[in-house]
Amino acid sequence: MRPGRGSLQGQEGFTLVEVLITSVLMIVVLGATLAALTSFQQNTSANAKVNEAQEQVRNGLDLIARDLRNLASPTPDLPQAIDRAGAQDMIFQSAGKTKAAGSLNPLNTIRVRFCLNTTDGNLYRQIQTWTSSTAPAVPASTQCPGTGWTETRLVAEDVVNTARPIFDYNAVTPTAITEVGVTVFVDLNPGKRPSESTLQTSVYLRNQNRRPQAVFSVTYLSGTSILMNASESTDPEEKAMFYDWKVDGTSVGDGIVRTQNVSPGTHTVSVTVSDGTLTDTAANQSICVPSPSTGVNCP
Repeated sequence: MRPGRGSLQGQEGFTLVEVLITSVLMIVVLGATLAALTSFQQNTSANAKVNEAQEQVRNGLDLIARDLRNLASPTPDLPQAIDRAGAQDMIFQSAGKTKAAGSLNPLNTIRVRFCLNTTDGNLYRQIQTWTSSTAPAVPASTQCPGTGWTETRLVAEDVVNTARPIFDYNAVTPTAITEVGVTVFVDLNPGKRPSESTLQTSVYLRNQNRRPQAVFSVTYLSGTSILMNASESTDPEEKAMFYDWKVDGTSVGDGIVRTQNVSPGTHTVSVTVSDGTLTDTAANQSICVPSPSTGVNCP
């Protein structure tokens, strides 16, 4: 006989144990899903912050490169375009954007400083402007940021160079520097993932005036005449050069090649070459002028 519609016979369900097991499994699966979602969100957020930090540094590198490419050509008043060439502190002269009304600064030259504060990992840009005809002294402060500057701007954060140099130069002497390499290490959470990022650039200083090189020879002609020849002297930018000849420490005139009358005996000759801004003096050379009639003989 078939059970009636209202009968409880044949209506089977889940036991309490089965319900509990199912609930635990659902909680485990849901927990794993939420953990994976949380991890994904954390990684996405961390990557976004890293990308933002890297973009900030890239903008800073672009700013450094732009300022260096606008390096102010040295003048007799400011013969050295790079004033400080430190591993994490660089000061140089650049061309300003806007010239103030009534400014007596003929070329609108400014000084730019990029420096790293190793305590907080901030990279700063400072500028010094002036309207006088004579440039002020370079601010002496080595703190970053330092005092004596017209404007200070934060360029990048989370820089972890620490003792590693930011700036690398192709020469030790500031007037001989023609290329600057920039390397910045950035890390939002040092010691944790993701690891630090490295961003680099290199700038050729197209406006840098390099020092000329003085080279000369001196030979005995006849009588009491000597020939001084500096035609092998060179200027990297092929600028016109000026020559200051000295015999025994006394200036005797200019010219690439010069004939000079001197007294019998041994004399010291030197020449200083100038491109109008920078100079170079060659090592002294000795020349002996004989005069057998007076007892002066040369080896």
